[in-house]
Amino acid sequence: MAITVRPARAADLPAMRRAKHAAGIAAWPHIFPAEVLEALPFVDRWEEAVRRPARRTHALVAVDGGRVLGFAILRPSADDDADGSTGELDGFYVAPKAWGQGAGRALLTATIETLRADEFSTATLWTAAENHRPRRIYERAGWRPDGTIRHRNLGGVAFDELRYRTRL
Repeated sequence: MAITVRPARAADLPAMRRAKHAAGIAAWPHIFPAEVLEALPFVDRWEEAVRRPARRTHALVAVDGGRVLGFAILRPSADDDADGSTGELDGFYVAPKAWGQGAGRALLTATIETLRADEFSTATLWTAAENHRPRRIYERAGWRPDGTIRHRNLGGVAFDELRYRTRL
């Protein structure tokens, strides 16, 4: 594969939606029942990041040729304890058929480079505590849990999310 990362375009949105949907179904059946997984939305703010990005907000796609393999959404952190120096990896999904082929690593590398270019000094992301595979990927890339937990409910399923942090 010749994976490259570039800014997302509006024409990429259908492939981004498919990647998110397929990744959720493949990665989370131990967290959510099938009917919840099938109904998982593509978050409106992610579409906005593609169509009309705000300052220091980016949508990146990993592509092989013209095929979108996955995406990352970056923005200033929305956490209550964040200041203007903290960026956030707000969405990160790779289609299962591209798992293990370098798309995630390429996206994480581009994420760090982009957040640094935006002059953030730290970055955070949230992931479900039971989201084991992505947690290993984040940890291999240098992200660490910072001890912050938030309780969530999706489709009637309660779960905890852990916040990961990395220094830029």
